[in-house]
Amino acid sequence: MNITKMNKLDKDEWKEIRSIVLFGYGRQGKRLYKALKSDFEIPAIVENDVKKGGKTEDGTPIISFSDASDVLNDNKIIVTTAEYHYKEIKKQLMEAGLEEYKDFVMYQQFVSEWYYEFKQKIYLLKTDIMVTPACSLNCENCSQFVPYWKDREPFSLECLKQDLDRYFSCVDYVMDMNIVGGEPLLYKELDEYIDYIGTNYRNKIGYLGIITNGTIIPRESTLDRMKRFDIGVSISDYSKEVPYSDKIDKLCEILEHKEISYVRNIDIQWFDFGFPKKTYNYSEVDCPKHMENCNTICHCLHDKKVYYCGTAWAAERAGIFPKDENGYVDLEKIDVDSMEDKRRILECCLGNIESGYLKFCKVCGGYGNDNDNRVITGKQCSRKNV
Repeated sequence: MNITKMNKLDKDEWKEIRSIVLFGYGRQGKRLYKALKSDFEIPAIVENDVKKGGKTEDGTPIISFSDASDVLNDNKIIVTTAEYHYKEIKKQLMEAGLEEYKDFVMYQQFVSEWYYEFKQKIYLLKTDIMVTPACSLNCENCSQFVPYWKDREPFSLECLKQDLDRYFSCVDYVMDMNIVGGEPLLYKELDEYIDYIGTNYRNKIGYLGIITNGTIIPRESTLDRMKRFDIGVSISDYSKEVPYSDKIDKLCEILEHKEISYVRNIDIQWFDFGFPKKTYNYSEVDCPKHMENCNTICHCLHDKKVYYCGTAWAAERAGIFPKDENGYVDLEKIDVDSMEDKRRILECCLGNIESGYLKFCKVCGGYGNDNDNRVITGKQCSRKNV
């Protein structure tokens, strides 16, 4: 592989590390902490949010940047924020005399490169799996373009199992895996699917979660499996736009009673992708930088393929955007006995696309700091109006 994104870390500096500091403790930081603490000592977590400073996580102190000079100078730093905020933190750290890739690195790069180079393992940061495009809501600006899907039939349980089997024949560990939709709690064979993941692969997954809009109370059998296999629930609360807060209140009450971890995401900001109603028109010259700014971590697994961008995949699967052969790695074409061949999966997830960008990047506003446009979160539409 001539062009690589796997050569950023200074090998002399990073090979023998035993301790790291996390910078940022939002959703990804919390999930990464749980996954990394088994391999590294984490003496501290650094935060710019002063409200989080002075607290602890499992005995680990959370300290403000202004109080962190000693711990930052004595440890390698993994920045766990989105690309949107990384540039600000990078500037902070460089002004403190620290050097990118020598002293600090963004978490996607670290997880992909460190385990490959120094442990000969394929570790992925995040992979989502859609079990059904069917949904109890019809959000106008859904990132999965659900209102536009012509076929909302659920995916077959057997195909979903085969996807997992092939995926974990190539991947040693994934830090964060989510079962998504549509609305995944509409999937009639969800219990069987959870059983399959939990029984066969739970030890290869850090955080395992289900993302729901909170309109449906899970069956008792599903709740039991969530508890048994330590599955977290992420609730996307759209009740500011859709009147169903009582249902979410009930769901939260049940999850608390069952001692199932959950997060209720209320103030969610949705980026305006533009597509498909008012598409962007990035030039071929600007597209690589635009894709780099987005730096999506929303990779997905479908049909034994790992796709770099779940949003682009959804547009293709919905039938509203042409297929892009550069946007995925076909796992059936990976030699599972070759580390060099399996590296193609890491390169794809780091955005090493042969053409330099996805075709979809030309028309999509993306998640990056070059997209200041937002849309109303959870705004509903009629299927006939799309």
